[in-house]
Amino acid sequence: MTAATPFEVIDTFRVKEYLCHRLQFRLPLVYATGNAHGGDTIAVVCQVVQKYNDSDDFAIGDNAKLVCYLQGGPGGSCAPFSGGGYVKVLVDKGYTVVLMDQRGTGWSTPIEPATLLARAGADADAQLRYLLNFRADSIVDDAERIRQALIGADPWTLLGQSYGGFCSFTYLSKYPQSVTASLITGGVPPIGFTADDVYAATYARTAERNRHYYRKYPQDAARVHRICRYLASHDVAVPNGGRLSVERFQQLGIRFGASGGTDAVHHVVAKFAHDLEVLGHPTYESLLSVQNSVSFDTSVLYALFQENIYSDGAGDAQSPRWAAHRARPASFVYSPDQDHVQFTGEMVYPFMYDDYAELRPLKAVAERLMAYDDYSPLYDVATLRATSVPIVAATYVYDQYVDFDLTRKVKETVFGGNGNLKQYVTSEFFHNGIGANPEKVIGTLLQLLKQGEVD
Repeated sequence: MTAATPFEVIDTFRVKEYLCHRLQFRLPLVYATGNAHGGDTIAVVCQVVQKYNDSDDFAIGDNAKLVCYLQGGPGGSCAPFSGGGYVKVLVDKGYTVVLMDQRGTGWSTPIEPATLLARAGADADAQLRYLLNFRADSIVDDAERIRQALIGADPWTLLGQSYGGFCSFTYLSKYPQSVTASLITGGVPPIGFTADDVYAATYARTAERNRHYYRKYPQDAARVHRICRYLASHDVAVPNGGRLSVERFQQLGIRFGASGGTDAVHHVVAKFAHDLEVLGHPTYESLLSVQNSVSFDTSVLYALFQENIYSDGAGDAQSPRWAAHRARPASFVYSPDQDHVQFTGEMVYPFMYDDYAELRPLKAVAERLMAYDDYSPLYDVATLRATSVPIVAATYVYDQYVDFDLTRKVKETVFGGNGNLKQYVTSEFFHNGIGANPEKVIGTLLQLLKQGEVD
């Protein structure tokens, strides 16, 4: 790596007894050689949260313990610190927390149709080459530059939620000497398995969540059918100009994977069905509610990269080729003759590039990403198996997105029973356990890190 990267403090604010600085770094777009964008730079922005100590000036203490939080997604950004959650838990335990908006997200140089056109042009092949610089290997190269800029040669701790856990394993593969410990929440990557393997498992998990939903809200079976019949026979637009098709409505099932998700879907369904019964059409409020329930318009990287996060290197088996679409069971295809219309989960489909307003300009490059078969490698199994960096992971039995059984297999195949990946296995939480109860999840992981077991 080069000398320490300079940065600029672009915002400072206090929340109660906490002080937050936003730092902006100019980092290389391309870390690998042989890319047409080799000399370009992008902005990467992070929040640094620590206890307030009588000064608004930015400083990292000599003995500070830093935690780098890697957000889920792909394409997720970090919310502005509001004084609570896992950040509060960590800062109260003496840590300084670095919340990085990964390249392409949040305050960092974003990926959306207008910026992609400005940076890469209109040619889909050029857009493909540009987007390939936004995968996990580049994200951790950014994080490593930021670590050096903040604390020099000292290591830091990683906290990876969901896809952030995938990035943590890439970080450990590339820079194990830079990491003191790695905490993972719902994010052990399926190393050695393809997107096809992942969706075979997650469709089964999503079917379980559908059964739970209809057991909890049996009255919604008729409501969902009524809504789907209406959508199948009408051209319905959501407020931003996207199309509300049956398939898009089925994507509400992505909410099932978080605490309170089935309740949230029920309220959308109940209101939409009420509109149809009373008015004969959905209200603006109901359409906006559906639009806001799934984030593909506001996080296009989530749509573009949802399948290639499982592509670990080159070869036909690593090419996504619309894996979720190919693996889709017949029961997840809408039919008016079904007893229960099945909601889908964390899957992407070709129809989305017609139905979502912000995805329409990206249809050609999405096809190229799905057909691409020369992805960069993300994990070094030999390094992971040999590392002395302790890894502790919260693994959720009923996780709809990161399959429990695949996680168990990775523990066996990658770590070979060496005991370095220690798990807090729980059925108490879903995928968002760190948000539902940060005190318990973070506290248990820190206990596991310190004691090697959970009481």
